[in-house]
Amino acid sequence: MLKLLFRRWWVLLIQGILLIILAIFIFNNPINVLAGLSIWVGILVLIAGIAGILGWLSAEKEEKESGSLLWSIVTVLFGIVLLSNLLATMKALTILFGVWLLIGGIHLIRSGLALRRETSSSGLLIIITGVLAVIIALATIFKIGTGAVTISILLGLQVLLIGLALVIFSVAKKMLVGKMKDRFGSRN
Repeated sequence: MLKLLFRRWWVLLIQGILLIILAIFIFNNPINVLAGLSIWVGILVLIAGIAGILGWLSAEKEEKESGSLLWSIVTVLFGIVLLSNLLATMKALTILFGVWLLIGGIHLIRSGLALRRETSSSGLLIIITGVLAVIIALATIFKIGTGAVTISILLGLQVLLIGLALVIFSVAKKMLVGKMKDRFGSRN
């Protein structure tokens, strides 16, 4: 079991390096990333609608509900609309993301103010973070380019951090393998 665990440290290294390269691509191509996400959303909505229709068709007669079929048909049509108008889908995603960020920013401001009332010295950093989130949210909602950059930065940071973690883990794993071989190899 230990042999299998420690044998493939280099796979993690390659995955980490590839994720770091992907993060660089994401940072350098925010509009393309948003377009790709929009296509995926459209495809997923379309597939969900098709799955609903197939589920309705395969159901027993007494289990078929007209509301379920109607919802699935509307979902298919919505998926088609999302895929046929990519710019509108991109704008909708940035608006949804901006609204989510706006709600989070307002929550941070409220939490920071409440904390500041309880402990006079704390909460300022939370308030500042909330104000920045509100500013970024408003820019994201009203300007698709800003939204694309914001989404790409957050997605790129996530991918970059995972890539770096995998590289660090692979190096640690390689060092551990060396120590284990030294320790257990010298006893043989």
